[in-house]
Amino acid sequence: MSRLLLSVFLLAGAARPVLAQDSTRPAEGPVLRDRIERRFAERIKEELDLTDEQAAQLKAVAKENGSRRRELRRRERALSAALDEQLGAAAKADQDSVARLTRELLDLRVEYSRSYREEMGKLSLLTPVQRARLMLMRDRLLHRVHEMREDRRGYRHYGHDR
Repeated sequence: MSRLLLSVFLLAGAARPVLAQDSTRPAEGPVLRDRIERRFAERIKEELDLTDEQAAQLKAVAKENGSRRRELRRRERALSAALDEQLGAAAKADQDSVARLTRELLDLRVEYSRSYREEMGKLSLLTPVQRARLMLMRDRLLHRVHEMREDRRGYRHYGHDR
């Protein structure tokens, strides 16, 4: 059952890019990823008290929407990198380019939100409480993945003492 829920709860591998970035220990990446995925899937199964039917629907919906979500995240990373590059030039930043990149990034985030709303709407077999818990657990995971990426890049987290 854990493997079944795995693809759903990591939402097409949200944590995979972070874990795959560790090129210093390539053999540990897949093992660590599998362990994280198993634990998260077990936690979702337990906290949401899913039936087999609900778990199957969740898996199907996640699989159906996974490639779209991965593509949106890939585009967001590319736009963010281009914007960082422009802003790193400070005085040399192309105003038109920065405006275009910012607009595209905002539009992409709206598209991602719409995609996520549509996906949650397809989970009608889950109760409203289960859907809300799934949403919060997913958000926490994605937030943690984001923090891990920032840690790897040496960024500090606002609101956290270190």
